[in-house]
Amino acid sequence: MFAQLYIIYIFFLVSAVVGIPVVNLQNQTFNTDGFVSARPKCTDPKNAKYKSSVCATRKSVRVSCESYNNPGTAVDTNFSCGDGESCVDIDSNDAFCVDDNSAQEWENNQSFERVCSASVLLTPPQETFQLVAGMTTYSTTGDPIQVVELEVRYDDNDSDDFVLQENNYSLTIKQENFSRKISFCFFAGTQEKVQAVASLAYVLM
Repeated sequence: MFAQLYIIYIFFLVSAVVGIPVVNLQNQTFNTDGFVSARPKCTDPKNAKYKSSVCATRKSVRVSCESYNNPGTAVDTNFSCGDGESCVDIDSNDAFCVDDNSAQEWENNQSFERVCSASVLLTPPQETFQLVAGMTTYSTTGDPIQVVELEVRYDDNDSDDFVLQENNYSLTIKQENFSRKISFCFFAGTQEKVQAVASLAYVLM
């Protein structure tokens, strides 16, 4: 589990909130000038130790917490994302609500074929950070939905960064892929309408 996650607001106007320049979508970049803590918090004082979280629906996160005094017994709590936010699974143990204006959102329009988000230019993070990416697919009802493949592409080329038969995918961006354009893709494998949300985040090492 990552020690601490920070959302990177890189995609749309909300980027101005954290000091990242607003530029044309096709030439977007990110930097580490601004970030906000992204991992959900445990609000029950009796079970205040965070264990993990996962997207329950597009608009809610299921957080698993336990007591510091009696570890080993987890208590799950669902909390709702705010208006204009969607849940993204950023790794196998952490999910967060990200502003829809700062996420990549796209859908298959009932197409069986691969569909991809707009691309974003990656630049290296500061040495104290790792850069991670996560995406989650949903049905039109907002429930997570499994697809045939989830893939990250660099410069619009196929890559080894993919997973099969899942509803979410997360990965650490390799240094060799910095300064390349990244896009997020999925094969629905069905003509059912599928929606996807993706985001980048920093990991404080």
